[in-house]
Amino acid sequence: MLGLRVVSLDDQATWQSPDAEPDAAPADARAGAEWLAERLNRNGKAISRLIIDTDGGVCSWVSTSDTSPEVVRALVEQPFDQEDAQGSSRFPELPGETALETLGESSAAHKGDHHNPVRAAVLAVPVVPARLLIDELDRLGIRVGEVEALWHAIAQAWDPAARSSLGGSKAERVIAETTPVTGVVVLDPAGRLVWAWSRAGEALAGGTQRLQTVRTVDAEPDRLERGATRQPIVTEDDLARLGNDWLAWSMQLGVTPTRIVVVGHPSNIDGGLDSAGIGRTLGRIRPDAPIDIVPDDDPIGTTLSQLAGREPCNQSGISELTDRPGRVHRAMYRWSAVALLLAAGAVGVFASRFLRVSDEIETQISELGRDYLGVANENNLNLATASLDLERKIEQLKKNQVDVSSLVVKPRPLLEELEALSFVLASDDLTLREITMSELSITVKVQVAETETYEALSQAILSISGSVVEWRSTVAPRGSNALECTFTGSWPSQEGEN
Repeated sequence: MLGLRVVSLDDQATWQSPDAEPDAAPADARAGAEWLAERLNRNGKAISRLIIDTDGGVCSWVSTSDTSPEVVRALVEQPFDQEDAQGSSRFPELPGETALETLGESSAAHKGDHHNPVRAAVLAVPVVPARLLIDELDRLGIRVGEVEALWHAIAQAWDPAARSSLGGSKAERVIAETTPVTGVVVLDPAGRLVWAWSRAGEALAGGTQRLQTVRTVDAEPDRLERGATRQPIVTEDDLARLGNDWLAWSMQLGVTPTRIVVVGHPSNIDGGLDSAGIGRTLGRIRPDAPIDIVPDDDPIGTTLSQLAGREPCNQSGISELTDRPGRVHRAMYRWSAVALLLAAGAVGVFASRFLRVSDEIETQISELGRDYLGVANENNLNLATASLDLERKIEQLKKNQVDVSSLVVKPRPLLEELEALSFVLASDDLTLREITMSELSITVKVQVAETETYEALSQAILSISGSVVEWRSTVAPRGSNALECTFTGSWPSQEGEN
């Protein structure tokens, strides 16, 4: 991990890794997360977007009749020495662990004819640094929202259809029966040409090319804030390679950009094209597409600034990282395990009662059998006649016998109540001291720091949906900065209880 850049509506800052060695990734993630936590102290404890750079990643296509994640991963990771490994031959051998995501229309599950496979756009990005950073942020109590690749961010930031759907002063009204495809080209001063196709801000495809750069001032450029010291050099050969990539993607996906947006400030030194020259060259590649030029010395920073305060488009991003479990999930798993243990105990108590009642019934049956033989022997009765007499006696006894099943009290819904409590108590603002559940009552002891927290917790417990427990609460001070809250719940009386 080389560094981080945080962008908000009124602030922007960067952090650089002190050591770029691969084995320093855990330490870099920890240091970067602590830096982010310090920056976020003024603005809350959440990051709405986490954008991953495209370095080390690739966007290509696979030939498949099923775009489910499991099938796509099997196609991409299959051995390259197989004769039928043509469905993903454009993917290189990616180093380390990668996340695979289908893009655009391919992201919807497709179950097609195995004899007529489709082309699906797939991006693959390394996820180990992002995993480490997300886990460290979670340890510090910072929630991460949508995780996206730089291709997603470029598509959402510069696609006019995406901006028009949000409204506002910068909105552009697009009137068409179908949303056009936009091709965005970002000229990164770090020496890259990053492009993305999108429809209404949803990425359809993307790619990266290396570019030459020229130093604009006599200073050592910063790796993140490099826009002020370097400029990219774009030649006609670079744009020719871009045109070849776009032609190949058009043949695979069946779409082509009808509008082009170029973001960056190229240098015309050493045969490089200026903005006008880039526009003319792209005009020859796509003659019918209007071209917008956005001069900017730091296009990556401007791209991130465009997304500040905006909600993500209707796309999944990198689902493996967006849906990565955190502290809340682990707490839910722990409480679920406790609930299952308590439920097992309740089932054991019920089974013990049932076995005891069953033994009593078997004892009564054995006694009746002995009585039958005793009466027949004492009175020297014919067994056939005695059987009829004894059957009448048994019927009389059955009429007078108390129904044993009515003596068994229905077990309390311990599991349901504990599961409902687990969602109320899984908050970082309180400390659970004790929870006791029995057939008679429920007792919960919690320590909080403020009276407002106690009132909110009391209201949440009293308003649990579906609960049958009648709650009472008391609160007592514990020290200068703590309150001990005791919640006592009473079960409603049941039929068969005294």
